[in-house]
Amino acid sequence: MNVVFMGTPEFAVPSLRSLATSTHKLIAAVTQPDRPKGRSKVPCPSPVKEAARELGLEIMQPVNINEAAFVKQLQLLSPDCIVVVAFGQFLSIPIINLPGYRCVNIHASLLPKLRGAAPINWAIIRGERITGVTSVVMTAKMDAGDIIAQKTTPIFPGENVRELEERLASMGATLLIDTLKSIETGNATYTKQDEKEVTFAPKLKKENGLIPWSQETQKIHNLIRGVTPSPGAYTYYCTKDTEEKKRLIILKTQIHETSKTKTSLNPGTVVEIAPCGIHVATLDGFLCITRLQPEGKRAMDAQGYTRGYKMITHDVFLS
Repeated sequence: MNVVFMGTPEFAVPSLRSLATSTHKLIAAVTQPDRPKGRSKVPCPSPVKEAARELGLEIMQPVNINEAAFVKQLQLLSPDCIVVVAFGQFLSIPIINLPGYRCVNIHASLLPKLRGAAPINWAIIRGERITGVTSVVMTAKMDAGDIIAQKTTPIFPGENVRELEERLASMGATLLIDTLKSIETGNATYTKQDEKEVTFAPKLKKENGLIPWSQETQKIHNLIRGVTPSPGAYTYYCTKDTEEKKRLIILKTQIHETSKTKTSLNPGTVVEIAPCGIHVATLDGFLCITRLQPEGKRAMDAQGYTRGYKMITHDVFLS
């Protein structure tokens, strides 16, 4: 089949590479325009653009994919199928209906669960134990098309978004090739989604990463994993001798067998500076911070931070 690929972030790159080495003809890669990045705000290409360059593909970067002029360009390519993996723009009906085999989307959840922009984050935040990838036929309604195939995987207890994303990206690439083969050979099945089972995974904002110490230990641990590395988990540190607040990015935490040991200290209070890290009181026990980053500084282990910044028990983390 002649295939046009649409994708933008690192998650989409394994699918692009798998497609490029498959029996299908990859005729173009469509990705978002270069965006300013870092303090210098220099426009940088997306990971998909960089990979497409290496593969020698035609690259298209529409500001608005649904403009008539760009739709005409797609029509001239005459794709048999359009593959969409985390592209970042909604597709109009004229594009969805353009290829003979419609548009196929690889989504990083077990649909109908977690429709939306941040399924990997929310799977971890909500404490899901199983997730996966799904191939669907695209429709005008977000992530609501008929399911073609799915692959499942457990979410490991200490896994953060980046680690899970890498695994799901690889699974998605395999699922894509399997899906295209089933479509091409006429063996694909199409299953409607159960609307009663739908949940959503909206895009995360910076404020979603503020740690609510008054919640249960497991929920806080899940939140930190689910927003790391982006948009990032953070708290404010205040010593008992001063009211000055310092912002800290929390990179990694652990739950111990004794983490459900109830303390009389208020949530957010430093219970102990332990060999493993900083024990912080929660609603039902404590959570151990093992790695963190002071704002504007390098990341460090918790022990290094407590020595350098002279943290002691009864200091307080604020939400």
